[in-house]
Amino acid sequence: MTSDLTRILIDDLRLPAERLTDDTTLDDAGFDSLALVELSVLLGDRYGIDVNDDAIRGAATLGRLDLLIAAKRSGR
Repeated sequence: MTSDLTRILIDDLRLPAERLTDDTTLDDAGFDSLALVELSVLLGDRYGIDVNDDAIRGAATLGRLDLLIAAKRSGR
């Protein structure tokens, strides 16, 4: 998982650092419906990418979420 995503999850969403690994599911990391929406907004504001909460939920793990964000940032 990239440091950018880790920083957002810890600093902005206040998720517990000890739960954040590539294999951690979003539920196990502490995501709730509000966190999904907040992350979607943060990604748009910071990186100019559109990742809706359904796409975030569909990533299933933090590692897959990181890959999704990297793909969106590179225009894929």
